[in-house]
Amino acid sequence: MPRSVLLRLGLMLPLLSGCEYAGLLRPSVIEQLDPPVARLVNELPNVDRPNEGIVARLYATGGLGHAEPGPDGVMRIEVWAVKGQLIWRPAIISMPHGGELELIFHNPDDLHHAALMPSNGDRQVLQLPIHASGAVRIRLDQPGYHWFGCPVGNHAGRGMLGLILVKGEVPPDARLDRPPQPQPKEE
Repeated sequence: MPRSVLLRLGLMLPLLSGCEYAGLLRPSVIEQLDPPVARLVNELPNVDRPNEGIVARLYATGGLGHAEPGPDGVMRIEVWAVKGQLIWRPAIISMPHGGELELIFHNPDDLHHAALMPSNGDRQVLQLPIHASGAVRIRLDQPGYHWFGCPVGNHAGRGMLGLILVKGEVPPDARLDRPPQPQPKEE
């Protein structure tokens, strides 16, 4: 690599250190970018417009939000239907542990939406008329991934999906019975 390119990269590195994208440059992340993942990363910019080669946006373009515990112990987060885009923002919600979660939904869109939410094996539906807001309280006690979406029309099929990530340890009586798996070695 030419010296001038290395010098430019060296000068840009301090500017990128506070940037969210800089985390992608870590060797542990780069080695995970195998061809299928690299194709996905390269395809994401092409899914911004509905009715193109891939319909609408992937849920991941809605970003990440963290549910914050309130003084009453209930975790809360606000979720927005993005006007004209059929996505939730944030589309991925992280809970620090299992428990009660209150989601305050806002619909500034000119379309009627709804939120079909998981709740400890059950489902709850919140209707979101045009230009309205509402709240739904759910309970997710176990760690894992829980999907939610808009069941109106084909909104979920066009990208209006979300994911709730509940962090924490799985209780011993709920763990899968499988041998320890080999882990990659840290360098």
